[in-house]
Amino acid sequence: MSGEADRASNGDRETLVRLPARDPYLASRGFILLAGVILPALTLAFEAYTQASAESFFDPIPSLPHGLLIALVPLANAWVLVELAQPCVRASAALAWLQSVAMGIAAFYALLYLPLTPFAPFMALYFGIGLLPLAPLLSLLAAWRGRVLLKRRLSDQGSARLPAAWRGWVLAMLALIVIDLPFTLTRLGAQMAASAQPETRQAGLRWLRAVGNEEMLRHLCYARSGLSADPIGLLLILGDPVSPIEARKVYYQVTGQAFNDLPEPAIRGLRDWQRGFDRDIGGRVVGSRLTGVSLTASRIDGSVDAKASLAYLEWTMVLQNDTARQQEGRAQIALPPGAVVSRLTLWIDGEEREAAFGTRAQTRQAYEKVVRRRQDPVLVTTAGQDRVMVQLFPIPPNAGEMKVRLGITVPLLIRDGQPARLQLPAFRERNFDIGPKLFHSVWLEADSPLTGTGPLRPERVADAGHALRGEIDNEKLGSRTTWIDVPRNPLLRTVWSDDAGAGPGRVIVQRYQEQPVQPPRRLALVVDASGSLAPAAREIAAALARLPGALELGFFPATDIASTASGAMTAEQAAKALQGLEFAGGQNNLEALARAWDWAAAGSPAAVLWLHGPQPVLLGSVEPLLQYAERRPGRVRLYPFEVIPGPNRVLEALDLLPAVRPVYRNDGLQADLERLFARWTPGTTETLVHREQRASAGVVHDPATKTSGHLARLWAADQIGRLLEQGESGRQAATDLALRYHLVTPVSGAVVLETSQQYDEAGLRPVEKGSVPTIPEPEEWMLIATLLLFLAWLLLRHRQAKPTRLA
Repeated sequence: MSGEADRASNGDRETLVRLPARDPYLASRGFILLAGVILPALTLAFEAYTQASAESFFDPIPSLPHGLLIALVPLANAWVLVELAQPCVRASAALAWLQSVAMGIAAFYALLYLPLTPFAPFMALYFGIGLLPLAPLLSLLAAWRGRVLLKRRLSDQGSARLPAAWRGWVLAMLALIVIDLPFTLTRLGAQMAASAQPETRQAGLRWLRAVGNEEMLRHLCYARSGLSADPIGLLLILGDPVSPIEARKVYYQVTGQAFNDLPEPAIRGLRDWQRGFDRDIGGRVVGSRLTGVSLTASRIDGSVDAKASLAYLEWTMVLQNDTARQQEGRAQIALPPGAVVSRLTLWIDGEEREAAFGTRAQTRQAYEKVVRRRQDPVLVTTAGQDRVMVQLFPIPPNAGEMKVRLGITVPLLIRDGQPARLQLPAFRERNFDIGPKLFHSVWLEADSPLTGTGPLRPERVADAGHALRGEIDNEKLGSRTTWIDVPRNPLLRTVWSDDAGAGPGRVIVQRYQEQPVQPPRRLALVVDASGSLAPAAREIAAALARLPGALELGFFPATDIASTASGAMTAEQAAKALQGLEFAGGQNNLEALARAWDWAAAGSPAAVLWLHGPQPVLLGSVEPLLQYAERRPGRVRLYPFEVIPGPNRVLEALDLLPAVRPVYRNDGLQADLERLFARWTPGTTETLVHREQRASAGVVHDPATKTSGHLARLWAADQIGRLLEQGESGRQAATDLALRYHLVTPVSGAVVLETSQQYDEAGLRPVEKGSVPTIPEPEEWMLIATLLLFLAWLLLRHRQAKPTRLA
């Protein structure tokens, strides 16, 4: 028995010896597979699927080279696993370099994500960024463990040692620097362009115009909490980052456009929670373009009074908010020439609420106070000559809508020997999107035929009415290429209207008068040298040939370098200098305007003709211009000529300056300039509209010449302008007049609040519904006549349908 037991025991020992030994690297290889291969591969696949790379939390724009470089990490770890699975490890140079480069890449991104690492599990669930913050660190640990195992196996085999890892790390950093070079150069250029030193600033602008990345610049225009994913950019961010305000100025100087002309660059991953976050809410600028807020409906209804050469328009807009938070819609609107906002309506819970008119400060304070309470207001204030700023809040979240209506009283443009012309309002700046499929629906009615351009087509209304209707896309509306012509009876020289604002016994009389034009003796020509005006240089030079020879001309190009007075020159010399001008980016126009104004003032009466593009930022101070205008009143008139439509911060700052007389666009650039120059020819006359308030007892009440009550609003707007020319002495009277006639002017605004308590707290009272202008106001008599004719026709048919009674 004992012998058999011994033999069995020996057999068991032999069996145990034959079992394979346990793999000491199994756990390490499993970790490398999961953390160094599968996790980074899944992360890259997820980021590619969501169209963002592994550094989407950071500021630079994701790119294909970044993804390919990061893909080296799982590739190197997989190769290491394959080698560790072999009986004999081969220490190839390619594997050694790839593995060390992968460690360098993983180390860099692990360092960037280090602040997020402790919170990564929570962010993975809440923010929806997967395991992005953990992937670089785990990949680095896996690569480091794989290198340790490779060294150990090579040492056991007595093979050559792996080369030093620092060489691969250096190569990885060089690769990252090269890939991110456009972004790094853009950051360096932006810092130089924001410098206080003029030489450094100019060098930075030249740098950015040559090699800068436009999308990267636009990223810098928004406040960011993330870091930079390029090595040198990381040092710049930690040192002296460019603020969003500075970046917006630099963006304009480099591109010649406003930063919010395009939507905010897409940020995914962790930044999804910031989508639609508005840092300019309740402010005084349009600010950042919001993602998820859009204009979903727009209609312009109007009535045209040919006798009085005026129109009343109501622009109704619906804004929709697809984000998860309340949003504020903001827009700057260019009004028709000489127009004034005379009505503001907001829909609250399906009910129309009329605005209250108050002083500019009073309405602004009421709006900002209610915005802080997250309740329903809308505010309209002026933003320069013939421009208004519209702000409405809150647009409800999750596809919520907000509907607002803007009533605009418009004087038609009088053109000698031609029909009067009506231009439509248009956006100049906005923080919401307008889709390519959205059209502005226009419907105008009048008692005389209307003709228009583009998609506007005439129609008949009843027997005596006329209409013009169509749909206009936003680009055509904004370019002012759409206009409406209204026939004017040249024999009708006087019209009148009751003055409801002054009460019974007062009327407004309007006369058409021929008056000689007083041309300037000295003309300072300021040409914006921004890149957007380059295509217009030839037309401007051609139009200068029509400049009257009696004018003393000075040429002041608005460039990055301070302009100097050119002295008197001929139109031919100015045209030659213009054609040799270098147009680039966005230029500082304020210095050239100040020098031109100073030069022109020596030859009063004088004019400064400013040919300009968008001015979305102020690159200097407007105080010199204000000082010249206040100390030398009436000597110089500033004629802004908008060559390229866009926002204009300079005109906003000069809102109260009566010497500003914008030139209104009707046709092409050259034709409009030649028409202006023709007006300055000695002996030229023009038809002007003169409005005055009179006692009704002194006016012949001819019903045929009675016209719309909007005549009183236009008279009040004229009077407000004259009072503001008197300075502070006329400001209070101008304010009282604006409030009495319910007008938005440089000294007054309109605001809609939600409750009567809010109005009481602000010291405001909303306008009574019965006193607001409506559509169609001038043609109410036509509707009544049509209704009476219809009733008479029904009565006649009823009598004819009665059966004849037999005798």
